[in-house]
Amino acid sequence: MKSIPLSEVPPELLKLLDENKVLEEQRIAQQGYGKPIISTEFKGRRLVVIGNEVFDSGKCKTFHEALPVYLKVLLGEEWIKKELEKELAARHPILKWHHAMTAYQRENIKGPGETVSTLGAISALLGLSYSLYLMAHNSELQEKLIKRLKDPNQFLGAHYETQVAAFCIQAGFEITLEDEDDPSSTHCEFTATNIKSGRKFSVEAKARTHGKKSGAISSQLYSALKKSAEYERIIFININTPEEIINLDSTKWIHEAVASIRGAETRLKIKGNDAPVAYIFLTNHQNTDNLNDIRFDMGAVAESFKIPDFQIDYPFSSLREAIDSRDRHKEVSDIFEAIKRHHKIPSTFDGEIPDLAFGEY
Repeated sequence: MKSIPLSEVPPELLKLLDENKVLEEQRIAQQGYGKPIISTEFKGRRLVVIGNEVFDSGKCKTFHEALPVYLKVLLGEEWIKKELEKELAARHPILKWHHAMTAYQRENIKGPGETVSTLGAISALLGLSYSLYLMAHNSELQEKLIKRLKDPNQFLGAHYETQVAAFCIQAGFEITLEDEDDPSSTHCEFTATNIKSGRKFSVEAKARTHGKKSGAISSQLYSALKKSAEYERIIFININTPEEIINLDSTKWIHEAVASIRGAETRLKIKGNDAPVAYIFLTNHQNTDNLNDIRFDMGAVAESFKIPDFQIDYPFSSLREAIDSRDRHKEVSDIFEAIKRHHKIPSTFDGEIPDLAFGEY
C-alpha cells in the first residue's frame, strides 16, 4: 500500500472525503454508533439487511413504515390473529398499542402524505420494533426473548430489557446475552463491551409497574445488586411514574429515587456482605402508559451506588477533578448521551435529513 502525503491529495478527492465524513457524522447523529441501516430498493420493493438476513418490507418508503412490518414478522401472524380475536381490554399490550395507533391515524390522517404528532402508542410501537431491530442487526435476538415479550406476565421486564440493550448499542457497545438456561446462578441481562476501549460491564434492567406515585426504588436496587456479575455493574431502573421532569431540582421522583440509593449505600447487605458498587441509570418512559397522549415524558438521570463522582450532585473541587472523572467514566457517560440523543427513531434508511428526503415529511 502506498502512502500519499495530505498535501499531494487532489482537491476534488479531499472534498469527497470531507463530504463522506459529514454524511457519516450525520448518520451517527441519527442512528448512533451501531451498525448502519443497510437497505436498498429492488424491483419496487424495499429490502433491509438485518443481521445475516435480508428482510423484505414491501413498498415501505420510510424506516418508520418498515419497523412495524418487521415486528409483525417477529411476533408471527398466527399469534397476532389470536390476540385480535380477543376483546380490546384482554389483548396483549402490543396489540393495544396498535389499536390506539390505527384509531388515531384514521381520525387525523385524511389523505396520503399527511403526518401527525407522535402519539404515545406510536412511540411505544416504533420503540419496541427499533430496539428488536438493533439487537438482531448488531448482536443476537433470542427466540426466548420474543416468547417473553408475548407473555403478558413477562412483557414489562422483557420490553425494558430491549430498550436498555438498544441504549448500549447506540452508545457503541457490543452486547452478549447471558445464558437463560443456566440454573447454577443468577446473572445480569447481558454483558456490554465498549467497541473502542474493550471495557466490559454487566448490565441489569429493572422496570417497575405503571402508575407508581413514589420514586422509591429500594426493592429494585436490591434485586439488581444481588445478581451475580462478572464485570463492573450498570443498573437501569425504569421508574414508571406519571410525574414529568420539569427540572432536576423540583422533580419529586428523582429526589425519592436518589434518596433510596443514598440510604441503601451504608446499610444494604448482600448475603451478609456490603453490596457492590454500580453505575445506575434512572429512566421514566411514559409512552406505554400514555397511549392516547402526544405529551409524554422520556426522562433519564445518571446516578450511582457508591461511586461518589458519578452522582448527580457531586461537588467537584476543581476543573481538573471534573475532567479526570469524565475520563474515568467515559464509557458509561456515553450511554447516557445516547439515551438523550437518540430518543427519536430515524425515519430515513441512509441517514439523510428527513426534510430533504421526504420534502414535507
